[in-house]
Amino acid sequence: MIERYLNGLEIKKDELTAIERDKLLSEGKEADRIMCCLDTGETLAPMIGCTLNEYYHSSEKMCELEEYIYHNFHSDGAGVSCTLRGMAEAMGAKVKYADYNIAQLEEPALPLKEAHNAKLVDVDKDGRLPIILKGVRLVKEKLGGKVPVSATVTGPFTIAAMAVGTEQLLIGTVKMPDKVRALMDIIVENNNRYIDRLLDIGVGIGFADPVSSTSLISVEQYKKFSLPYFQKNVDHIKKNGGGCGLHICGTSRKLWDYIKETGIGAFSLDNVEDVEEAKYILGGRMCIQGNVPPVEVMRFGTPYDVLRSAKECIRKGYDSPKGYVLTSGCQMPIKTPKENMQALMDAARIFGRYPIDEELLR
Repeated sequence: MIERYLNGLEIKKDELTAIERDKLLSEGKEADRIMCCLDTGETLAPMIGCTLNEYYHSSEKMCELEEYIYHNFHSDGAGVSCTLRGMAEAMGAKVKYADYNIAQLEEPALPLKEAHNAKLVDVDKDGRLPIILKGVRLVKEKLGGKVPVSATVTGPFTIAAMAVGTEQLLIGTVKMPDKVRALMDIIVENNNRYIDRLLDIGVGIGFADPVSSTSLISVEQYKKFSLPYFQKNVDHIKKNGGGCGLHICGTSRKLWDYIKETGIGAFSLDNVEDVEEAKYILGGRMCIQGNVPPVEVMRFGTPYDVLRSAKECIRKGYDSPKGYVLTSGCQMPIKTPKENMQALMDAARIFGRYPIDEELLR
């Protein structure tokens, strides 16, 4: 089938809009195919002739990129991210912007020993938060009737790393645990203020929390300094009638027994983890998403590589009890080829069409 695709196989067109597909699948019913979302954002800004620096500071460009992705690839999701440094910048951190590289932390907001002085943000005035929120509103207005729209919130522990510096934060979990906890409490409140705006707009919410990965911290550090504060944000969302998902870059397997008790609705896997294992451990509680390698396959591979990887992901995940979404294991890098993005969407149309043909997945 992959060879036929490369030789011009005609792909059967979608029969439903993304909104219709999402609704049926969320009700436990079959749709035309599995969901497939392109994990986009600032890294793909050059596709609309825009530098990353311009994208970061323009609500209109954020919306334009999402419209471009939807109209050209018909991804099953659209949205705008607070970005990993967005909240920390609103708290006073200095961020360095470049035209063709992601933003980098230039100077933390404050030293950890002054955690009690961390800023409570005004989400309508501080940093780029007003720009991002306007971008979310625009995407919701333009695409909300066609595709599920969401916004990404940075996980509290990752915000803390950007607010005081990752090294200082990790040292602080050992030498100044009370200061870390004080900082985390303020960050939870800041996130809740931002979350309230997202709930008012009416979009889904997903968390990105790479610094909580066991590639960086121990399970004990996660249980003491990350999980309780993430849970407070999740509880705030659920108390106000919303739901949310989570993505952790890098390794996370040792955290799954804790994550499955948080009440989140979806978990997105980095490509270093296994979809099938996640299905058995987490799939009874939440939708599983992932996890085609974003660098080796999406950026540097060929459409053949994308189809082969996506086929394997679908084989492992399509029958997950609470649903499965095909996507990459993390945000796609700058210069990801358009033909690879198209191949990922087409993989859902070939191998993920209902009723699933298990022979095709062998």
